[in-house]
Amino acid sequence: MICTPISYPSKTSAQTFSNFLKHTRTENQLSQEDLCCLLRQKSCLFDSLDAITISRWERGVNIPSLAKQAEIVEIFGAELFDIYREDKTFIHEGLALINLFESSIERSEHPYYRNKPYRVEFIDSQDDNFMTLLQLSLVYESNPRLSLANRQLSQPFFCGLSLVVAFSFGEQIVGHSLFCRTQAKVALEFMNDEVDLFEVIGHHSQSIPDTLMVFSSFGVTPHIENYMMSVYLHKMALSRSIKYLSFSICDETLKRKLTQFKLPLFKIRTLDNYHKPIKNYSFFASRTEVMANRNLLKLSVIPSAKSQTIDPIFFMQLGTSI
Repeated sequence: MICTPISYPSKTSAQTFSNFLKHTRTENQLSQEDLCCLLRQKSCLFDSLDAITISRWERGVNIPSLAKQAEIVEIFGAELFDIYREDKTFIHEGLALINLFESSIERSEHPYYRNKPYRVEFIDSQDDNFMTLLQLSLVYESNPRLSLANRQLSQPFFCGLSLVVAFSFGEQIVGHSLFCRTQAKVALEFMNDEVDLFEVIGHHSQSIPDTLMVFSSFGVTPHIENYMMSVYLHKMALSRSIKYLSFSICDETLKRKLTQFKLPLFKIRTLDNYHKPIKNYSFFASRTEVMANRNLLKLSVIPSAKSQTIDPIFFMQLGTSI
C-alpha cells in the first residue's frame, strides 16, 4: 500500500484523520467500497463497516476510535505517531498538559516550588553528578529491586540507562525519569522477578531492543510529571523498533496516573522494603495500545531536546515553529 506524507492545515484532530484517510485511499486508487472491503479483510474491528461510514469519516462527520485509527493507519504502513506529529492543534493539546504558565492552571502546592521555569537535562552516565542523581531517583522510587547497595559498579556500566532530571531555581530537583531500552523477554522476566536491574542493564543481545522500560517517573506538579513522561514517550514515537512500553514502579502517584490513562496493568507484587511491605506495579502495553491512548499520544508529540529550559519563551517558540 502507498502512503506518502501530506501536510495538515491547522484544523481539528478529526479533520487530520479525515485528510489522511481520503488522501491515502485516493493515492491507492481505491473506492470507498474497496477500502471498506480491505479493512474488513484486515481486521475484525471492521466486521460491520460499510461505505457510508467511510464517507462520514472522510468528511469529518464523525471519527473512529484511536484503536481503529491505529489499525487503519498501520495497514497503509504509517503510524498515528506520524500523522498527529504534524497536527498543530493536537500538538497544542499536548502542550496544554505540560504548560504550567497558563493563568487557569492551579498553582503548585509543593512547599519549595511555585511553578517557576525549570531546566530539563539528559544526564550522561559519564557526568560527574550521574551517580548522585541516580541514587536520588532510586531513593524517591523506594523500589527495593532497584537498590544499588553492595554493588561495586563503575559509571560506564550504567550507559544503557537514560536519566532525565528537571532542575528549578538553585538546582532544586523538581522531576526525573529513569528508563532504558531492552528486549521484551528481559522486561517480562524483570517484572516476574526472574532477573534483577543489573541483568536488565547489562543484557547484551544481537537483537535490536524492542521495549522501552520505565523504572521511575516523577514531577512535583502534574504538569512537570506530564513533561517527564513526554520525554520517553517522544523517544518511543521516534523509534519504530520499540514495540512495547513497560513500567515497573512503586510510586503510587504514577500508578494512579497510568491507571487513569487505562494502561494495561500486568502484575502487582508485594515487596519487602526494610521490613515494610510495598507494592510494585508492572504495566505492559504494545506500541499500538500506546498510540490508541489519547493522553499518551498527546504527550508523545511534544518535542524534547538534550537540554532545554521550560519557560514561557519555550512555549512561544514551539507555537511559532509547529
